[in-house]
Amino acid sequence: MKTFFLLIGFYLILPFQTNTLPNTSELTNVNEITWYGLDFSNVRLIGAVGFTNPEKIKSYYFGTWNSLILDEYDKYNLEKFFYVGSVKNNLDIVTDRNKLPDPDKLVIESDYSFDVDKVMQIISEYDSGDNKGIGLVFIVESLNKYKEKAPVWVTFFDIQTKKVLLAKRIEGKASGFGFRNYWAGAYYNIMKSAYKTLNINSKISN
Repeated sequence: MKTFFLLIGFYLILPFQTNTLPNTSELTNVNEITWYGLDFSNVRLIGAVGFTNPEKIKSYYFGTWNSLILDEYDKYNLEKFFYVGSVKNNLDIVTDRNKLPDPDKLVIESDYSFDVDKVMQIISEYDSGDNKGIGLVFIVESLNKYKEKAPVWVTFFDIQTKKVLLAKRIEGKASGFGFRNYWAGAYYNIMKSAYKTLNINSKISN
C-alpha cells in the first residue's frame, strides 16, 4: 500500500503532458464497467503505402474492428484483461463519433500524437444520457504503418460526470493476416499490455 501511494505521488509531480493520468479512489473495488469501444474520431493513418483506401477504412473498418471485439469475446475478454466481474457494452457514442473524420485528411506522412488534455476534451463531448458508472474506451491516436504499431489511450472515466479517472497511452504491435486482423492484433496486444500494467482495482505498475 505504501508503494502504491508513492507511485501515485510520483505521477502527480510529472508535467501534465504525460502519457498517464493516474487512477483515483473511484477506481477501487470496481466490479462492473461499460465498454464504449474504439474511438477513431481523432485518429490519423500514418503511411500512405499502408492505407490506400481511407474512405473504406472509415466506413467499414472502424465498425468492423469494434464488432470484432464483441464477436470474438473469448479472445478479447475485457473482464480478464481489466480485472472486473462484468462488462456491459455501449457502442452508440463511438459509432457516431467514428463518422467524424474526413477521409481526405486521415492519411499523413508525419508524426502525430496528442496528450491527455485532448483525451479529456474527447470524453467531455460524450453524450451518455442518464447512464452512470465507470466507462472504458480506447481512444485510438494513430495506426502507424511504418512502425507497425497503434498508439491508443486506454481511458477510464466516470460516465455521469465525464471525469477522466485514468488515461494511459499504450502502443500495440500490429500482427495478423489481412488488413482487418493485422490492426486488430494491435488492439489485442494493447489489452495484453494493460493486463500486465493496469489493475484498476489495485494499482498502476510498470
